[in-house]
Amino acid sequence: MRAITLDDDDGLVTAKIVTQEAKNLFIVTKKGMCIRFEVGDAREIGRTARGVTGIRFKEENDCVVGAAVIYNDQEELLTVTEKGIGKRTTAEEYRLQNRGGKGVIAMKLTPKTADLVGVVIVDEDKDLMALTSSGKMIRVDMETIRKAGRNTSGVKVVSVEGKDVVQSLARCPKEEDEELDIEGIDEESATQDISLLSDENPASEELE
Repeated sequence: MRAITLDDDDGLVTAKIVTQEAKNLFIVTKKGMCIRFEVGDAREIGRTARGVTGIRFKEENDCVVGAAVIYNDQEELLTVTEKGIGKRTTAEEYRLQNRGGKGVIAMKLTPKTADLVGVVIVDEDKDLMALTSSGKMIRVDMETIRKAGRNTSGVKVVSVEGKDVVQSLARCPKEEDEELDIEGIDEESATQDISLLSDENPASEELE
């Protein structure tokens, strides 16, 4: 089933569910630009239609790398670059524009940051999962990422080495430490369990 009609030089980057409570759409590009506009500006159209322009590029080699749905101005957006540099910024810091504009700077990019990879909405009850070009999956606690202004280069979020780079981002449930609770086990119960195991699996058994 076709989801959208694409030009020969275009490709699908992401898809998001937008409810009636959604307020803005937020799009980021590889070269560190972004745009925030009203959901209503992207009018509802047919399934196989070509769509409407979300952002226009300032550089010829730029392209969209991610998008997010914003439900209130106090939500926080986390943008991350290929070199693992990330920036956590409140949505209201990105001024509202008309759909199809050239946007504003989402992050100052340098050779140390490399290009922008994507964006996710911050949820401190979840972790950030980053997939790198070498196949590594790196989990980061979003609570540990400090907030920064819009027009900054951010801080180190994901550690990558050598030629390895971050390729994609996602949110995932927090990692929970599963530890064996032995405080409630009394000595008699423990002895019985050990005896039972010894009967079922004799430590010394003669070979016939």
